[in-house]
Amino acid sequence: SRLVTASLAASDFTANSGTLLDNYNLPTSATGLGTIDPRALTAAIIGNPTKIYDGTTAATLASGNYQLTGFIAGEGASVTETAGSYDSKNAGPRTVTAMLDAADFTANSGTLLDNYILPTSASGAGTISQKLLTALIIGLPTKVYDATTGATLTSSNFALSGFVTGEGATVTETAGTYGSPDAGIRIITAALDGGDFSANGGTLLSNYVLPTRATGAGIIEKATLY
Repeated sequence: SRLVTASLAASDFTANSGTLLDNYNLPTSATGLGTIDPRALTAAIIGNPTKIYDGTTAATLASGNYQLTGFIAGEGASVTETAGSYDSKNAGPRTVTAMLDAADFTANSGTLLDNYILPTSASGAGTISQKLLTALIIGLPTKVYDATTGATLTSSNFALSGFVTGEGATVTETAGTYGSPDAGIRIITAALDGGDFSANGGTLLSNYVLPTRATGAGIIEKATLY
């Protein structure tokens, strides 16, 4: 509650019908109790907070990711809360939300936060980017010289790296190419596309940038002459 005071002049009075104000000593002030209600603020998350897919909804925020509106001119505050949550763990455009309490606000000089209703949450657009995977050919695939560069591969000849813990996939591509048709140690290359990957249980491949090729060492053995 606040004490309200008004200064009064003769021109501030309008007489009722049948009243002559000259018959009265008019007051020059009036006082009484009044209330100044706190002003409501709103908070939004801005700047498109982005992270690479990690299998969680956790978002890391900075003061620059918050926009507060509702302050009167010359006043303001910053938000110090660094933890937020994406609305899904999966890659793509997401909504980020942060829960706020009074301790998460730092007033600018000349600002009294008691004059405001502080927001209890902030939300806005964010992004979870796909995680990059890499592929290698392993197990030294071997064939006998046949004058071609064709290589036959199995799923066990591919090693994928970059998955978050507990996720994975196998590669179903069976065709590769040796770097030369001649006998010896050769580099094998396999071209890959989205249809060459089979996700393990609990793995969503759209959370990853899938490799388009795999390379690794192989052998073409000399043919035996009879």
